[in-house]
Amino acid sequence: MNDFDDLLRNAWQAARPSTDSAALIQRVRRHRLRLRLRRSLEIALTLGAVVMLLRPLAGAAVTPAYWLVMPFFAVYMPAAWWLLLRAPQARGDAATLDVATYAQVRLSQLRAGLRELRIARVTAVVLLVYALAAMAVTTVMDAVAWQSAAGDLLIYAGACAVLTYGISYTRCRRYRAEYRGMRRLAGPR
Repeated sequence: MNDFDDLLRNAWQAARPSTDSAALIQRVRRHRLRLRLRRSLEIALTLGAVVMLLRPLAGAAVTPAYWLVMPFFAVYMPAAWWLLLRAPQARGDAATLDVATYAQVRLSQLRAGLRELRIARVTAVVLLVYALAAMAVTTVMDAVAWQSAAGDLLIYAGACAVLTYGISYTRCRRYRAEYRGMRRLAGPR
């Protein structure tokens, strides 16, 4: 029995980790870096919006562009952060669970991701409708300064909607494909 233990210990110590583990470690690091960069971008955009909204308190002139953008960001920013902070976080121990439990955890994460993408699309449409309404109202009022600010807002809202729908389309396809796979792993309820 002692010889067998020695053989087993030697085999265990001599076993080399597969080369896939190095690739996996790199993928995990890249994923974590992307998450950190995404969160940093979200924070930077939020701080930029707060600075722009608080500029008049520092003595800056209140322009028509400020009045057009302020209502949207005053509602959008708190709602966006509320949704981000209450979203379910990934569980680190989920990979060690049995397959069906892991599949259920991953399904809930994918549902949360799909819900976030749907909210992003709705938000982009709301911003576009708001910009169109602002453009229509300023055209009817025939206010030149307000029209140029509303036109800029409409251009930015259109670009935001196109980018949001582009990103949402690619992510939704990937999430749905993974969702179907996880659904098969989860088995019948």
